[in-house]
Amino acid sequence: MDTDTHRSEKRIQNYLCSSVSICGFKSFLLLVLSLISVQAQERELIQDNQFQRGFILYKPKPGHHVRSGELQGLEKKAEPVWNLLEWSSKFPLKTNPTTQLPNGTLIYSNTAKVVTIAPDFLALAANSGVEYGPVSRHREDPWVHLLVEQQVFAQPARLPELSAAKLHIEARLTRSNRLPAEGYNPELHAAQFQIFFTVQNRNHASRGFGDLVWFGVPIYDSRHRLPPAFNEQDWGGTAKFIFTPAGKDYTTNSVVDGQWVVIDKDLLPFMREALETAWSRGFLTGSKNVADYFIGGMNMGWELTGNFDVEMQVRRLSLSLLPKPGN
Repeated sequence: MDTDTHRSEKRIQNYLCSSVSICGFKSFLLLVLSLISVQAQERELIQDNQFQRGFILYKPKPGHHVRSGELQGLEKKAEPVWNLLEWSSKFPLKTNPTTQLPNGTLIYSNTAKVVTIAPDFLALAANSGVEYGPVSRHREDPWVHLLVEQQVFAQPARLPELSAAKLHIEARLTRSNRLPAEGYNPELHAAQFQIFFTVQNRNHASRGFGDLVWFGVPIYDSRHRLPPAFNEQDWGGTAKFIFTPAGKDYTTNSVVDGQWVVIDKDLLPFMREALETAWSRGFLTGSKNVADYFIGGMNMGWELTGNFDVEMQVRRLSLSLLPKPGN
């Protein structure tokens, strides 16, 4: 390129950059590109987070993942990644839908529970009065669960590599009726809908490999407008530490009002607090190195320790991970 041509192009470039509209556009373009870069770094941890691929059905004996079939979803040829757990139920669901609506919604039901897979939400309903009969369950008896589960995420997330773990979920309580039962005690008998993530040691070289904390997101507790915090050992079978912040730490709204309630929260600070609390209480003794711990898996749904007839709808579930620079 000759010198005169180079000088001419330089003058044109300077002229364009002196224009407010052109430079403004350049700034806008740079902003858009930077936002795209940030979004590209984020990844969704939960597979099939809109519940369209159906469920693997397991037998109801607690703690034993014995596969019994599949509930077909709206994506008929897709392999399900969610498990459906009915721990301690006397009335396991069948694999054929009982109803299919014109919009494609599939309903699986029996006398004790209903699972509704709709294009825009999932609904879990249960009637534990059918399970327990006219007498409340005793303290030492197992209780009925209706849960969806991803026991192990396809790509578990190591806590120190994250700058945020942003949970989004929308939930609506459509029904919660306490049923008459002899021996009702509110300290013992309740209906709870919650999400649990595992914060788990997944370092195979660690002495504490496999150990975990149950980290809770409480959506509903029949005894409270907003569920209280709960930080205690799990006496339901795993004996692991449960760390559940209070409902007010996630939202000021309550599903008891019958409206959609939105939870949009970074869980990472709470999960780090869960580890510190567990260590201070004598749990996770195999490792106190946070680098050993991952967001490992999750479950969500009903635990019914009393006689209740309940239904919850959920939609737009997401756990979006933002890595630290360099990860």
